[in-house]
Amino acid sequence: MVVDREHDNYREIKSIGRCEVVQSFVYLGSLVDNSGSCENEIRQRIQQARVAMTELTKIWRDHYITKATK
Repeated sequence: MVVDREHDNYREIKSIGRCEVVQSFVYLGSLVDNSGSCENEIRQRIQQARVAMTELTKIWRDHYITKATK
């Protein structure tokens, strides 16, 4: 996979074959895109944190789970 600003969709690479040119991809948990900015990655991480906190709301409000466990 190659991230590039050009619009052709395939490039020839020796011994590997054809690689698709993409706008963005996730590598080791980080969003890599062709713009070079980190704005989209920051938005993605904020969204992931929001989802995780929403899932924990039930546990925090449960009176049968002790504070030590929470």
